[in-house]
Amino acid sequence: MNDATTPSEVMLAEHRTKRLSVAVWILAILLCASLLLSFVVIRALSTAPSGFSRLSSVEQIRSASVIAFADWHKSGSTLQCIISEIVKKAPDTAFYYKVGDEFRRGTQRLSKGADYGDGQVLFFTGSPATFQSAVAYRNGRITAMGDMPIAEFRDVARRSSAR
Repeated sequence: MNDATTPSEVMLAEHRTKRLSVAVWILAILLCASLLLSFVVIRALSTAPSGFSRLSSVEQIRSASVIAFADWHKSGSTLQCIISEIVKKAPDTAFYYKVGDEFRRGTQRLSKGADYGDGQVLFFTGSPATFQSAVAYRNGRITAMGDMPIAEFRDVARRSSAR
């Protein structure tokens, strides 16, 4: 101990050091809690189902900014989802696919005995168009929409584009 340092100064310095140490630990715990909470919130928002799937078939057609048909093209053990027609595209909507492009999110690995239909109807919302849902079609009907005939589907899409 230094001659100029009194025992009360040492005790005061120890007390301050202890308080500072506690404050640093509290800040570290708060930072960890904040990071954990941020992760949980971001994860929940990114996996939360959109309200789009709860809409009726006609409401889905009306609210989509882009609707595309995609056909299956077999490539080895994969069914590639290739855009064959853009049925609806709202004006000024940024959509980064064109007819003939593969929509990789729709591509499927072949499973023995599985029925994939003839292709898929792809629904996108917003601008830039964000993928929302895909439903299969087969034999001229969209199965997940109560077997709606494709001709009627096109009519509804055309009418909703004219609005």
